[in-house]
Amino acid sequence: MKIIFEILILASLLLSCSNPNRNLIVVENDYDIDLTKLDSVRENLNGFWIPENQIDSEEILWLDFHKKKNSATWETIPYNDEIKLTESLPFKSCPTTVELIKLNGKTQMEFVSLGGSNTTEIEYLTKTKFKIDGITYLRHKGYEFLKTWNVHGYESEK
Repeated sequence: MKIIFEILILASLLLSCSNPNRNLIVVENDYDIDLTKLDSVRENLNGFWIPENQIDSEEILWLDFHKKKNSATWETIPYNDEIKLTESLPFKSCPTTVELIKLNGKTQMEFVSLGGSNTTEIEYLTKTKFKIDGITYLRHKGYEFLKTWNVHGYESEK
């Protein structure tokens, strides 16, 4: 009986360690962000995200908007222990650029890549979620070391 109890404890510990939800950011008072204010939208989109329907994925979305500019790269990056240890990302050429715009009174994201461009409305945005094209993204903890990188060539303001 003691062995069964110990096995159950170990199994529950292993399951809690592999829980992908542990990397999500949760806030006590999540609230809607006013989509009419691009500065607020830009500030709240900054960071790491993961599609709600791919919560156990090994890739996350990284949006790194400049403090005063409404453009960033839409970068899907691997999320794993190797990158945490080396603090380096694989090189990608020609990433998709995203620009926050107001079009017909709605806040939208304009995507520009080598394959062309596309515009989609931001359906909603909170501190921990945003939705575009029917896909809900959840805020992810991401990599601490990337929060200080100056990858897009802007002067550091941190």
